[in-house]
Amino acid sequence: MKRFMKRFMRAMRLMFSDPLRFIRKLGIESRAPSNWLTCTLRRFYCMFIPNRITLAEGNPDRLLFVYDTFSSPVTFDFLHYLYYADWLRRETGKTHIDILIVSRSDFSASAVESYIVAVGEDNLNWRLTNLLVPMCRLFSSVGRIHLVEQEEAFEIVKGYRSVHPEGYGYASPKSATVRLDVAGLDFYPALTIADTAQKIVEAYFSKVDNRRIVTITLRSYDFLSARNSDIKSWVDFAEELDPLKYRVVFIPDASMHGIATIKQLISFEVFDPACWNIELRAALYQRAWMNMGIACGPLAISCLMNKVRTIMIDRSLDCPADYIDNIRYITGLIAGERPNFYSNSCHFHLGKDDKKTILEIFNEFGK
Repeated sequence: MKRFMKRFMRAMRLMFSDPLRFIRKLGIESRAPSNWLTCTLRRFYCMFIPNRITLAEGNPDRLLFVYDTFSSPVTFDFLHYLYYADWLRRETGKTHIDILIVSRSDFSASAVESYIVAVGEDNLNWRLTNLLVPMCRLFSSVGRIHLVEQEEAFEIVKGYRSVHPEGYGYASPKSATVRLDVAGLDFYPALTIADTAQKIVEAYFSKVDNRRIVTITLRSYDFLSARNSDIKSWVDFAEELDPLKYRVVFIPDASMHGIATIKQLISFEVFDPACWNIELRAALYQRAWMNMGIACGPLAISCLMNKVRTIMIDRSLDCPADYIDNIRYITGLIAGERPNFYSNSCHFHLGKDDKKTILEIFNEFGK
């Protein structure tokens, strides 16, 4: 109730200070209710709209995972949501998980305006087909993949008995939930890599070269720049490694900003195909001796694979306090702690990614 009252007071202040923005926010809330009051109001409204609330009866061996991008991020965080949904599939004894990605044509009515400004509307559309859909292919349990607008999504949901989030529909277009601290959500090897991707990486990184592959995954885009990699420190660290023993491979950020950083890596090997191809990225992580970087979405792929050594430096202390509190409130994740569903070969460090820290962690876990 206290949290609701704080949000209510913010809404009242916005109504008087910026009426047009308030109306836009009100429209967002009506389409994707986020609290008990607006959920109740929408359900009451939908009682008078015929043929909207229908019991699903089909697909008894499938769980439908609905990911509505109107209220959920179009980022690598999708991997956590998908992993959690696949865990629910296993818990409920379903054979397959079908994915329903709900796209949106109007990004101006976004719940996180600062993110839209930083990333760009066209980039978000691009990510639907080049990021979210390919991540689905890392799970062998995934069957059908739907990418549709919200109205069509409501009709698809009617054909399923088991839906996550439970109750998703016209009357309640819920956001995907991901409680990553729930009891029983432990690591299991859910990710699989296509043979073709593995063969491409094995051909590129031939085992004839017996040096240890150390990948460095960089983050370098505008949204929450406090979480970005200290690129100079990673370059300085890479220069310290013996080139006869280690093969350092940089993977830039999968964004326009990442392309700009390639110039800073001119003296090193850069495997940029991993930026744009999820399965090649996963295959490289699996092939490597060690995968390093700041805690970020792409590197989570490495953490979800069995016996793949991963080092994550969590820069949460550099982020706004309310951002960290919100992450913990929504997902249950605690800054600096390895999530229970990550592999035991994944190691977390809370702090900055300066050269000294990187070297110390590398020496500790690189034995």
